[in-house]
Amino acid sequence: MNLIPQRFHSLFNKNSPLPYIIILGLFFLVASCSTKDPDSPLKPYHDQTGKHEGSKDQDFNYRMDRLYPKEQETAKGLGQDLESFSGPATLADLKGFADDLDRASLEKAIMNQLQAMFEQEPSTPVRLGAFTLTRGRLVETLEVFLAILQQDLPFEEFNKKISEEFVLYRVGKGKGKNKKMLFTGYYRPVIQASPIRTPLYRYPLYKMHEPGLEQVKYKSGIQLVGTHAGIKQIRKSHQEKEWRRFTRKEIDDEGVLRGLGLEVAWLKDNIERFFLHIQGSGILKFPDGSRQGVSYQSSNQYSYTGIGKLMIQDGVIDISQGSMQGIKKYFIDNPQDISKYLYQNKRYIFFTLSDEGPRGSGGGELVGGRSIATDKSIYPAGGLAFIRVKQPVLDENNEIVRWQPISRFVVDQDTGSAIRGPGRADLFFGTGQKAGAKAGHYHEKGEVYYLIKRS
Repeated sequence: MNLIPQRFHSLFNKNSPLPYIIILGLFFLVASCSTKDPDSPLKPYHDQTGKHEGSKDQDFNYRMDRLYPKEQETAKGLGQDLESFSGPATLADLKGFADDLDRASLEKAIMNQLQAMFEQEPSTPVRLGAFTLTRGRLVETLEVFLAILQQDLPFEEFNKKISEEFVLYRVGKGKGKNKKMLFTGYYRPVIQASPIRTPLYRYPLYKMHEPGLEQVKYKSGIQLVGTHAGIKQIRKSHQEKEWRRFTRKEIDDEGVLRGLGLEVAWLKDNIERFFLHIQGSGILKFPDGSRQGVSYQSSNQYSYTGIGKLMIQDGVIDISQGSMQGIKKYFIDNPQDISKYLYQNKRYIFFTLSDEGPRGSGGGELVGGRSIATDKSIYPAGGLAFIRVKQPVLDENNEIVRWQPISRFVVDQDTGSAIRGPGRADLFFGTGQKAGAKAGHYHEKGEVYYLIKRS
């Protein structure tokens, strides 16, 4: 079914005449790798086929969990109010807001985020780069944009209306036309699982240990949102604090949580469990054909360590093998090394069963292709943005055949412990194998422009 009204085709059209900037980039090492410099120069793809043999690019830290691990000292000096911002100085020569996806998915992403933000304090100040605005201003931006979107305007009139109603603020690292964001990708995997332990399903997913845990109130002052609706967790129990010091090795190898009734499901593949920890949410497919969503609940106290970088340093894989798919293949061929590398990442994720879709740290349900994650100490949950980047095109076997430029509106709804700094973003690709094939190799530089409603 065609979800796009006829007069809107010119706006949501992959073949729009909008000129694209060629983005230098080389996908790789997005599954679990890390880098000291996420904005190191990247090389273009060979013939744009998705192959990257001979690349010498540095590996990069892939997506971790939904919750930002700790508050940064970025609340100090958040800068001036957006009212003093000089819009034309950062307006790009976009020549129109062509969007390669359908309008329905954009409306859904906006509505999902608005539903979460209606329950939040509108006067709360939030940060957008060097500027400070309120959460209510973000809500107004989304509402006005949605109203314009639903008017089904012709392409030229839509562009004019957006330019009149919104300030456009380019973000990223670099200056002027060289200001870019480095995009990686994440997705929601579908994984075979069992509600009980069996000889085939023997790798547990654990829920959080409960004693002393209380869900509490909104934080006051600057809201650097780290979880749903700005809510944080306070733990009064000394036992709880001790429990959070258990490492991945102590939990998975030494079994310190066995017999406590904390298992929510069992997987048959230890590597799939590890990458589920990285993605933060998934869908469990049980032997009887039923499915159950599983979502991030909490984590231990340790920071994330990218195993891809360690494997490259040891020489067991080269840079071209550093994607999620490449790391999985290495462990299939060398199972004796699984424990050696997995346990070096001490960070551990706990899950809860959920029938809802994946939710971002800003509280809204994510939409494939329309949701991004950024550093929430720099960019606001609920921000509306326009992006220009490249994405892979897959064949029927989910192999990358080429890369194509795209431009689209997205909603900033999420964060992650590997997504840090002004030049980093994570694009949510959706659910399933096809989404995973795209996200697992994704490593592209692109342009990001936040839209803010003019006063």
